Parts: sequence; structure tokens; C-alpha cells
Amino acid sequence: MNEIAQKTVLISGGAGSMGQLVSSYINSRDDFNLTAIYDPNYKGNEYKVYKDLSSIEEDVVIEFSPAAEINKNIDLLLNSDADLIIGSSGMSSEILSKLKTITDRKVIIIPNFSIGAAYQKLFSLVLADNFDSVTITEKHHGKKEDAPSGTAIDLANSLPLELNSHEKNGDFYQINNMNNKNIFSIRDDKYLAEQEVDFINEYESFTLDHKVNDRRAYLYGVKVVLDLYHNLEGFNLGLENLIAKKINI
Repeated sequence: MNEIAQKTVLISGGAGSMGQLVSSYINSRDDFNLTAIYDPNYKGNEYKVYKDLSSIEEDVVIEFSPAAEINKNIDLLLNSDADLIIGSSGMSSEILSKLKTITDRKVIIIPNFSIGAAYQKLFSLVLADNFDSVTITEKHHGKKEDAPSGTAIDLANSLPLELNSHEKNGDFYQINNMNNKNIFSIRDDKYLAEQEVDFINEYESFTLDHKVNDRRAYLYGVKVVLDLYHNLEGFNLGLENLIAKKINI
């Protein structure tokens, strides 16, 4: 048995849609062992169930709790020795700053586990130098609590401040401006997760349109993270950065 095969896993938010998908996926692997769940809605008895996260024993915590709970959970997990893989959005700047200071264990923050979203961000960073303006439109199901999405916020904050943003007509749930970028949010159950990034200049436009049609798409990103896990150290942010290292760009 090698070192990776000995890693025990706790999934926080294990009763949610992503928690259940990742639970099944981890059970299909030989290098991680799912042993515990934290989720008030979990009714099973297959795993050890934690009532809170103040004292845990697992090697790795995969955090998929709702945005409203994420900061409280991470604050407790900071006191553990576990490596953290965080797939929830809604982290405060204070919590993110604390996570960045961790050097003695792995912290892997993935705002979006979609491979397509990761490439959309990589391509957007390349296009930013060649266009005058950009807008981001994110569309999610009606039960999504936060708007704009963590993915849209992350992209807006990653683009150059001097890149301006243009207006867009439509019926939107919210319109926000972050880092000088307009983010248009739509909430409707006909969507799962979609994001359009519209670049324009005087003579042309370029749209990067990404759609997730099934939550199982996120398992491709989970696979990338777990495959690279043993070679990562310290603080890591964004699936796109892991992919960029993997393909040497």
C-alpha cells in the first residue's frame, strides 16, 4: 500500500448533489478511502458521521457545503491537520487570506470543477489583451443561493482592471460590477450552470460560451485534482492553474 492509498477522506456537504457524486467517485478509486461524512441532511449509516467539524480524524476534507455555511466550516477546519480540497463558493476574503498562509499541508481551492470552465478562463486571460471590453453572463438553476456565482467573480477579478465592460439588455436576476467588469446573473431552473464571456472591440466580437448539462461533468475536474494531489504542496487556487501546469502553458 502506497502513501496515497492510505489517505482517508471526509466529505463535508456529503448529502448534497455534488457530495453524493464525489462519494461514489471516490469509492471507485484505490488511492483514497471515504470514511466520514459531515452533513445535517445525511441519513445513512455507511460512514462515520460528524456532528460538527471541530475535531476530525481524516487525512483529507473535501468541502462541498452550501455558500452560507462555507466560512464557518473552514474556520473550524483551520484547526485540524487535514488537507483541504474546497469546492464551494462564497468564501470571504478573510477566510481566503487565512488559507493562503497555510504551508504545512495542502490547500486546494477549486471554485469550479468543470474542465470547460477552466479552459474558458484560460482563453479569457489570453483574449483580454486584444479586446476593449468584456461582460460576463452567468446562468444557474433557481436554487443557487449566491449571485453572482463564484466562478464569475473569480473570472472578473482575474481580468485586467483596465479592461472595460459594456452594457447588455435582458431580464436579469442581478447585475453586479466587480473589478470594472459587468456580471449579469440569471436564475432559472431551465439552466444547470452556464457562463458566457463576451469580448468586443471596434470591429469584432468574440464569445466564449460554456454549458454544463449534467453535474457529472464536474467529476472530470475532481479526477484531475485527485490525480495531481500527491504532487501538490501548500496553497493552490483554481482548476485552470492545475491544468496549465499539466499542459505546460
